[in-house]
Amino acid sequence: MNRISGRRDWRVGAPVIAGLLLAIALYRASGQAGSAESLSNIECLDRLEIPDYPPLPRAASIQGTQAVKVFLSEHAAVLAVESSIPARGAATQKAFKESAEKAVKKSRFSKTCGGKTIALVFHYEIREDENKSLFAFEPPNHFWIRAGPFYVTPEVSVK
Repeated sequence: MNRISGRRDWRVGAPVIAGLLLAIALYRASGQAGSAESLSNIECLDRLEIPDYPPLPRAASIQGTQAVKVFLSEHAAVLAVESSIPARGAATQKAFKESAEKAVKKSRFSKTCGGKTIALVFHYEIREDENKSLFAFEPPNHFWIRAGPFYVTPEVSVK
């Protein structure tokens, strides 16, 4: 992420996302099917797009845990997304919801999972330690999205 503009450079996050996908694949291959996996239907994920940390909550240093339910159509397309996050204010809740919804709609799901519901948990954290990774995954369905402090750069105009 460019500290000045606050924009993400895809090359920075690509290895992390690849690592998350590898962790999911290894978890699936391990055969550890338990009640948590069957409730989350994490095995239905082919590719998960990680949500952005919304700018409004990030600027206000608001952290939270968001439970997301993804309802799939019979053809395994996203039919609906439900999201809940205990956050301060409607604008903050809306920002987290829109970020998760946008990411989930860009994700891919297994064609054999038509009609199922997938449960995901996103943890949003402000990163104090620059050495801490931007993303993390914990089986079966927990994902951490971390962002550094929000820097505001005033615009300088010449008159």
